[in-house]
Amino acid sequence: MVTASKRKAELRFCVVFTILTLVIFAALYLAHDLVVVALNQHIAWLAGTVMRGLGTDAAAIGAVIKTKGFAVEIKNNCNAIYELGLYAAAVWAYPASLGAKMAGTLIGAGVLNLVNLLRVVTLLALGIFARDWFEVAHLYVWQAVFFAVVALCWFGWIFRVSPRT
Repeated sequence: MVTASKRKAELRFCVVFTILTLVIFAALYLAHDLVVVALNQHIAWLAGTVMRGLGTDAAAIGAVIKTKGFAVEIKNNCNAIYELGLYAAAVWAYPASLGAKMAGTLIGAGVLNLVNLLRVVTLLALGIFARDWFEVAHLYVWQAVFFAVVALCWFGWIFRVSPRT
C-alpha cells in the first residue's frame, strides 16, 4: 500500500531530479569550452598514456589519440560528463545525508571515469586490432554497458544509504 507521504517523497525526488538535471546540463553547456573541452583533452592524454603503457605507440594531440594508423577524437559522449551529471542529479535528489551524498558523488564519479577510460582504451584496441567491431562496440555495446554502470552505481549507492524521512 502506497501512503500519501511515500507518494509525496517520490514526487519530490522526481521534481528535484529533473531540476538538478536541467541545471547540471545547462551549466555543462555554458562551461563547455572551459570544462568539457579540457576534460576531453585530459581523457585523450590518459588513454594515450595507458596505451603506451600497454606497449602501443600512441600520442594524444588535444582531444585526438593517434596510434598505428588509427585515430579517435574524444567528444562529448566519450567523456562520461553527462552520465556523471545524470548520476549526480539522482544522488542529490535522493533523501540522504549530506555526507552520504558527497561520498556517493565522489565514489560514483571515480567509478564512472574509470569505466569510461576502460571504454576509450578498449575502443582504441578494437580500432587497431579489429576495426570491423569498432562501430558496433562504440555505438551499441559500450552505450548499453555504460548505461548499466550508471544505474548500478546509483542503485548500489541507494541500497547502502539510509533515506532521510
